[in-house]
This record gives sequence, structure tokens and C-alpha cells, in this order.
Amino acid sequence: MNVKGAKLVYYSPTGSSRKIAEAVAGGLGMAHGGVDLTGPGARPTAVLGRNDLAVIAVPVYGGRVPVTAAERLKTVRGEGSPAVLVVVYGNRAFEDALVELKDIATEQGFRPVAAAAFVAEHSFSTGETPVAHGRPDDADLAKATAFGTDVKRKLNTISEAFDLFVPGNRPYKERSSPSDGMSPETDPDTCIMCGACAQACPTGAVTLSAKVNTVKGLCTRCTACVKSCPTGARAWAHPGIKKIATWLNTSFGERKEPETFL
Repeated sequence: MNVKGAKLVYYSPTGSSRKIAEAVAGGLGMAHGGVDLTGPGARPTAVLGRNDLAVIAVPVYGGRVPVTAAERLKTVRGEGSPAVLVVVYGNRAFEDALVELKDIATEQGFRPVAAAAFVAEHSFSTGETPVAHGRPDDADLAKATAFGTDVKRKLNTISEAFDLFVPGNRPYKERSSPSDGMSPETDPDTCIMCGACAQACPTGAVTLSAKVNTVKGLCTRCTACVKSCPTGARAWAHPGIKKIATWLNTSFGERKEPETFL
């Protein structure tokens, strides 16, 4: 394959998928640009040529590609462009997310040539119930860079008949139920009305007026607002989420390592 450059295509509410995609690009050792699908108004359109390598990175929500990410990926097309697929999960399981991302990428005109599943701190992780705290760490990013280097070596050996294998099931697992009115809450006593939460929210669910407002039906539980709050005023208070966080902390505390598929 005559690849001349790379393009990072990512949906990354808390920054982990972007960080891993950038590390992969570092291993590729080629000039790269980015298509950020994260922001509330993010609807960039892009067409990648046959000589462009796409690094497509998304988080995993409940074993699936997030609905918002799947929708926004429809604005990016390839022209038989090779693609590296990356899913990022919170140390539980990535289940059907990678095969779903492969199907989306193929439908959009990309040709998947490599894939990986990396671990990042779970969105529900807290100081009391940490889940993959601090990840991706230096070891994860080093593995992402090494993966990029392996992909670069492979590009010259791929045949036209190559079909990348990734684990997962079709049909995909059922999506988890909607948020049912659950969203992070804001403590008015510690909120400084800086607007960081509103700027971070991918769906525009958070707005500011005289106080911080949340349209709960738009909340995807990505927790970008919580991670971006400089004072800790934004947090999960819902007992259902706290119960899930405790379960994750108890059942999935053992470190899982990245998996790659070449």
C-alpha cells in the first residue's frame, strides 16, 4: 500500500480515545491531521483518499460503539482508504464494539487493516470506587505506539484479498437502556460557573444560565462534564450509577492489557 499520510478520526468525550489515537500515530511515523467528532456542534465532513490511512478511535459504551459516535462517523468517508480501528473500554469488556466499528468503517468506504482494544479509566470511576484509574498510562501509550509501528510494517504486505478478523458478534448485543433521567448533578456551593462542563458535553445537554442546567434526555453518561470540572462540583449522585461503579470496582479491578489484531 502506498500510504502517504494519516488522518485521526475520533470521538473522545474524556480525551482517552484521542490520546491513544495520537500514540498510534506516533508509531506510524507519518504526518497526520485530525477529524474531531466530539464537540456538541461537531459535524465535520471529510473524504480520505486511497493513500490516506485513517486511525478511527471511539470509546465503548455497554459493549457497543456509542450511538453519537456511530452517527457522526457517517460524515466521514473513505475511497478504499486503509483504516486502523481502535476501541477504548473501561476495563470491563469491549464485547461487540470492535466488530461494529469494523462494519461502520467498511460501510463508509474504508478498508480495515488493523485493530486494537485499549483500556482507559472508566467514566464512572471515582476516588472511592476507582476503575482503571489513571489509564491510559505510560505503559498503555507505549503499547499504542508500538502497535502503530507494527501497522506501518504490515502495510507493505497486505494483499487485496485480506479481510481483518476482529472478535465480536453479529447481531450485536442489545444496547443498554436509555439514561432514564440519570445525569451528573452540580453542587451549587462549589460550582464557579466557569462553563467547562457545557463546553465538554458532546450532545449539548449541559447549558448555563443563572445555574448549570442539564437536559437529562440528552445525557449519554460519558462523564465528560465530571472529568472537566475544575472544582469537583459536577458529579454522579444517582444511586443507580453509584451501584454500578461499586460493582465495576469490585468485579473488574484486575488490570487488563491492550489487545491488538493485525
